[in-house]
Amino acid sequence: MRATVDDVQAQAAAADTAIDGGRMSWRIWGKGPPVVLVHGNGGSWTHWLRNVLPLSRHFTLLLPDLPGHGDSDLPAGEASCAAFAAMLWQGLDQLLGPQASPALAGFSLGSVLVESMAMQRPAQVPQVVLLRGGFRLAVPPQPELLRWRGVEDPAERARIHRHNLAVLMFGDASRIDDEAVAVHAANLERCRLDVRPLLASRQVQAYTGLRCGVHGIAGERDVYGGGEASAQERALKDTLPQATFDLVPGAGHWAAYEAAEQVNSMMAHALMRGVRT
Repeated sequence: MRATVDDVQAQAAAADTAIDGGRMSWRIWGKGPPVVLVHGNGGSWTHWLRNVLPLSRHFTLLLPDLPGHGDSDLPAGEASCAAFAAMLWQGLDQLLGPQASPALAGFSLGSVLVESMAMQRPAQVPQVVLLRGGFRLAVPPQPELLRWRGVEDPAERARIHRHNLAVLMFGDASRIDDEAVAVHAANLERCRLDVRPLLASRQVQAYTGLRCGVHGIAGERDVYGGGEASAQERALKDTLPQATFDLVPGAGHWAAYEAAEQVNSMMAHALMRGVRT
C-alpha cells in the first residue's frame, strides 16, 4: 500500500524561510548529502509525493513550496526565474548555511529554476537533474485543457482534473488514480501566483551554460517531447555533451508519479554520481 500525503508529510521536518513579502515553506526528509527537489508549475512539494521516502534513504531532501504555491506566501517583487532562484538560495542559506553545495533536481518549471540557481552559484552545485519532456530550446505549445475554475459540482471538477491529467501529465490514463486527481486539484486550487511572467522569463543561457554534472529524465510520452522520444537525448547531449539521460518507457510528463519506481532508481543513481564528484 502506497503512503498517502498525510503519511509522507508526517515524516518530514517543517521549516519556513524569509522572503520579501512573507515566508517560504520547506519540508525536509532523510539524512545524507543535501538534495533540493523543486516542483513544477501550479504544484507544491506533493509533485514529489512518491519520491521523497525512497530517496530520503540516501539523501537529505529539502523541498520548497515555491512562492505563491502551496503553503508559501506570494512574493513581494517580480515573478521571474532569476528572482525565484535567488529566493531559493536565500532559503538554503538559512537552512544549510551559505557554503553548502546541494545537488539540485527540478520537475518541469522546477527544472528551469534549478538551471537559474546553478547559473547564480555555479561553484556550489555539483549536480543537476532535469525532469521534463523538452530538452530543445524551443518548447512545444501546451495542449488545450478543460477549464475547471467556476465549476461548482465537485464530481464534475474531479472529472475535468482527471481529463487534464490524461492530456498533459500522464502517458497512460489508466495509471491516473484518485490520489493523483486529489493532489493535482489541491495544488492548482491553492496556487495564487500568475505563473505566466515566470514561465516567460526562462534564462536559456542558464541551460546552455551548465558546466556541472547534468542528468536528464524524460517520459517517453511526455507531451512536451515533441512526439519524438529519441530526439530528446540527442537534444540534451547536443547542448550539454557532459549530460547523461534516461527515458522512462510509457510515461508522460509527471513521470516521477506515474512511474515512480523507475524514476526513483534513475534519480538515485544520477545523484549518487554527483555527490561523489
